[in-house]
Amino acid sequence: MFRPLRFLFPFFLAGVAYAQGPISGFPVAKGETAIALGYSREAFDVYLLPEDQRENREVTTVGYSLFLERGMSDNTSLVATLPYLRANDRPGSLQDASLWLKYLNLENRAGRACHRLFTAVGLSFPVGNYETAGITALGQRALVFQGRLAYQYQHDSGWFLHGQTGIDFQFSPASQTAWPVLLRTGYGGKYFYVEGWAEFVTALAGGAGPMTAAVGTGSSWQRLGATLYIPLQDWVGVVAGGAWVLDGEFIGKSERVNLGVVFKF
Repeated sequence: MFRPLRFLFPFFLAGVAYAQGPISGFPVAKGETAIALGYSREAFDVYLLPEDQRENREVTTVGYSLFLERGMSDNTSLVATLPYLRANDRPGSLQDASLWLKYLNLENRAGRACHRLFTAVGLSFPVGNYETAGITALGQRALVFQGRLAYQYQHDSGWFLHGQTGIDFQFSPASQTAWPVLLRTGYGGKYFYVEGWAEFVTALAGGAGPMTAAVGTGSSWQRLGATLYIPLQDWVGVVAGGAWVLDGEFIGKSERVNLGVVFKF
């Protein structure tokens, strides 16, 4: 019951929740392509600063995102993301695209369970001439190298457990480093997929971070989220989710809702 959805539900996780990261714990078959189109709305009225300081700011960020994953071989896939963001009543813009190579290092079955280990490397780079200063800034126009190591335990019943970590190193406009950790658990069956996740990002050096909920290297945060996916056909499904920033530095204490549609070819 779990297998028919294995090529679908990994892809919307990043496509409609871009801040969570684009690397899933599910493999993509050679020649398979998944495309996710997403909408998100994120809002906050409190901006978190170091040493438990806060500022009152009202910012609402609306985002549209494109996510694509293509199976290049039995073990390797190409991942691409492209978000469009708009904050408050300011003009919107394409923000930072990313390109990744994702590699399945290990796939080992033990009874009714499967253990998988992935590595991925990516580069995030600006593609829009967006604002970088003020409370409605969409980011830093940063060039960032990203590396990930991901492990997933998956049971044939549909239940899975996922963890990943790595490093984000920003080359420009200033040198900054961040340590991300992402934990997921959920269930995927014939008629639905549901998951909960927790994300922890720690800035290791430098920077004041971006000014809005469009966070990046230079900010630290702890965030919880949940996702529900419903397949409509073998090749298409819809998704809804939410996320909440619990604490952090240089980030809005935001709430986010997201909707999306996923296609598989």
